[in-house]
Amino acid sequence: MSPVSKAAGKARRRAAGAAAVWLMAAWTGRHPASPCTIAVISGRVTADGRPLLWKNRDVSSQDNLLRFLGGGRHAFVGLVEPGPVEKVWAGLNDAGLAIVNAVSTDLEGTSESENGAFIKRVLEECATVREVEFLLAATNGARRTMANFGVIDGRGEGAVFEAGNARFAKYDPASSPAGFIVRTNYALTGTKPAEGEGFVRFDRAMAIIAPAAAARIVDVRFLADKAARDLVNEALDPYPLPFRGSQAGHPPGFIRTDFSINRYRTASATFIQGVRPGEDPRLATLWSILGEPVCSLALPVWVGSAEVPTALGGVLTSPLRELVKIAEGRCYSDPTSDRYLDTARLDDGGGRGYLVRNAGLESVIFRAAEAALDRWRASGPDPAEMRSFQEQLAAWAYRRYLAGL
Repeated sequence: MSPVSKAAGKARRRAAGAAAVWLMAAWTGRHPASPCTIAVISGRVTADGRPLLWKNRDVSSQDNLLRFLGGGRHAFVGLVEPGPVEKVWAGLNDAGLAIVNAVSTDLEGTSESENGAFIKRVLEECATVREVEFLLAATNGARRTMANFGVIDGRGEGAVFEAGNARFAKYDPASSPAGFIVRTNYALTGTKPAEGEGFVRFDRAMAIIAPAAAARIVDVRFLADKAARDLVNEALDPYPLPFRGSQAGHPPGFIRTDFSINRYRTASATFIQGVRPGEDPRLATLWSILGEPVCSLALPVWVGSAEVPTALGGVLTSPLRELVKIAEGRCYSDPTSDRYLDTARLDDGGGRGYLVRNAGLESVIFRAAEAALDRWRASGPDPAEMRSFQEQLAAWAYRRYLAGL
């Protein structure tokens, strides 16, 4: 049985117990931590033959930003929190290696405190999926990780590693019949089944990606629009927006986002478009959505530029992230709960709303980025041009986003 099939079966077996948790959360207002949804997608099922990596980061620390960091064997762009960078939560290095994670507290071990530190070490030290595997083997028994790590590299290869403190397991999306692997917050090798989480998000991500992978139409924009921003929850499908009904006695149009992929606590989404075998790894692209995906914009960054755009960087928080907080506040306006989103704010059915406006901006952003990549694939990446292009594009997007507010 393939890893994907095994994971689907495991999700179904746990669903009955998880349902009790969902109902308890609905009645009490409490919720499981359930942080992060990730996927590794082989180039054999993507639209352009390049591998893809995706992470929605669900966390209480909402001030995510990007940093360019050198000083190790490899320089990299990483998703971080404010302050000194000791931990990284997603990133891409100059060898074309990218890594993300989803906490999996059902793995063996006692703490997930080093997940972000391990990601930083991988980005600094490793160039290939195989090197990540070697590092995991060398640190067995010395790690404090409890996570599902998704990795792709500059050779076009990918893997998911379920890594506890003392051992790990590897899953290859290219050898899976589906061509991709999704993980949320449980592991196939988990030793503490009662502590696994993220079953609704796992099933929903599988349902979204599987038909697209079969049709070979998966690309970054598909993941951003259809997966990272998905609002289907454990009880209803709100599409088409705006939702016309009501949920659990809340105002019409408001839906609960505790268990949807796009959640009330999703702080960012990251997508890495890798390269085909033989391509320059500097052409790998990190796409970042800072803030809740339904309220924010996707923007590209290249490690070869040796910096991040002003709108996405910062000291305490990024300028774009601060604007997105305004939109989030307007979307979550139900005074009785901070977990119910007003879908009419996203799409009012008449051509207005954050999703409608941002889709128009992203159409320009994706076209411009693809045109730039076509130039660099033909003539070779130019660091100065990369730096200027990503800065100007992010600045334009920031101004347009601000004007829309």
